Amino acid sequence: MNWAKPEMLYLLFLIPIFIIVHIIRILRRKRVIKKVFNGNPSPFEINRAKETARFILLLLSFIFMTIASARPRWGEKPEVKKGRGIDIIFCIDVSKSMLCEDVKPTRLDMAKLGARVLAEETAGNRFGLVAFAGDAYLLCPLTSDLGILSMYLDILKPENFPVPGTSIGRAIDVATDAFDKNSTASKVIVIFSDGENLTGAVEPAIKRAISKGIRIFTIGVGTKDGAPVPEVDSLGNIRGYKKINGKPVISKPNPTLLMNIGLMGKGGYAGMNTSNLMPVIQAFKRLRKGEFGEERYLDLQEKYHYFLIVALVFLVAGIIIGEAK
Repeated sequence: MNWAKPEMLYLLFLIPIFIIVHIIRILRRKRVIKKVFNGNPSPFEINRAKETARFILLLLSFIFMTIASARPRWGEKPEVKKGRGIDIIFCIDVSKSMLCEDVKPTRLDMAKLGARVLAEETAGNRFGLVAFAGDAYLLCPLTSDLGILSMYLDILKPENFPVPGTSIGRAIDVATDAFDKNSTASKVIVIFSDGENLTGAVEPAIKRAISKGIRIFTIGVGTKDGAPVPEVDSLGNIRGYKKINGKPVISKPNPTLLMNIGLMGKGGYAGMNTSNLMPVIQAFKRLRKGEFGEERYLDLQEKYHYFLIVALVFLVAGIIIGEAK
């Protein structure tokens, strides 16, 4: 059982107070009658059985009314939701160079912000998320729930992905396989990276995506001057900067590679440090929308009305039963 408003159940703590007040009321009435009539029979004698029955019925009415107000839910009610839009999968680079601070606070944080902006500005579409470094991982399958997407964006940190390096081609392959083959919606891959591709070829992955009708957009993060590459511990804390022969390693973005990927992928390129994302957003809006596959939701069914009916029955019964003989 589940409760829509569980805080209403705190009213049940009033039950002992009601019982105590009822008992005090009976004892007080007895003292008054005894004092007034000196132990003689009283013309105002109350039918104890009816009084007790009435109190119990009204108390039960209160209990069931309280339960109804907490809106108990159980069981499952299948619902079908259909949508129209496009399918977009974000591929975000989580290699160590994305921790560079030439854009604030880091390149990775800027990439995550860019993904959120694109999702919010084009809400109604479906979004997925692939994280990649030396390998690529599908974190979030296609969904129209931006809350779920945001949750997965929050966990993107290089220390959570053990394979070092950067493989944009692998990211494209994983994203290509993650699209819904039954969807008629336009399919888009958006790559957020500084453009350092250290592992594997990219061109075969692009050709495979294009053959499946998928467009590829690239978003470059970082400045042309670059920045030192941070070294982090298992908790993500910066402990220094990577060095070779005593000199810091400077990571510089490769916008040329990203531009070429966007060109070959029949999408486009934007640099987050030099321009906003409006051209990409407008490009999304021009793409053909299609009907999503059905997404099934199982919702708990509201059952408060059963308790409300019982509460009303007890209330009416309590009113009908009189205290007098």
